[in-house]
Amino acid sequence: MPSKPKRVLVAGFDAFDNLDANPSQTIVETLESPLKLPGRKGEVLLDTLVLPTCCHKAWSKLKRKLDANKNTYDAVILTGVAAKRKKISLERFALNIRDYRIKDNSGHKFVDEPIEKGAPDALKTTLSVAAMSKTLTRKGILCEVSNHAGTFICNEVYFKCLRYQEKQPKRASVLFVHLPLARTYAKRYKEQNAKRATTRASGISLMRAAVEQIIEQTIV
Repeated sequence: MPSKPKRVLVAGFDAFDNLDANPSQTIVETLESPLKLPGRKGEVLLDTLVLPTCCHKAWSKLKRKLDANKNTYDAVILTGVAAKRKKISLERFALNIRDYRIKDNSGHKFVDEPIEKGAPDALKTTLSVAAMSKTLTRKGILCEVSNHAGTFICNEVYFKCLRYQEKQPKRASVLFVHLPLARTYAKRYKEQNAKRATTRASGISLMRAAVEQIIEQTIV
């Protein structure tokens, strides 16, 4: 009998602070399902979700999706923007802390508060982000390992999702991926590939291709 298709949930966030657009939202909204990966038999079924940049609304929306599809996902990939970074960052840990530099889109702002009292100070993804980073780099993707996802909504949703999966009989792999701004990534990519044929691909298309490669790495 044919093997059951892999199923992955990919989430991004809407724009916040002074951003006109969030690349994670754009990428999530343009991913195609089923996803066909070169050199891989079968297809990957994708569910996508855009989360509001609000501490309460983001997790509530994500949890409803997880509850409605309990134990059917092989992986959950959360994406967000880190405007000052120049590479795609694979986040190793989520911290049990709320320490917002700015207000979220609903006006919430927390300083030095735990996300969940009595929970560990940090939770680690079960995926080997170091090995994943090496594989992606060999494929020409500009990426790096980051040791934690900050202290804003991205980190909070990552922490809660890892905590949620700890309690499931079939635990899905969870990873948070921070994306740079599209123009920043396109510039760095072109600089790195200057000796090769000139690419006219946009930063969004380059990062969407990278996210597809990350999806493949999470279900190997």
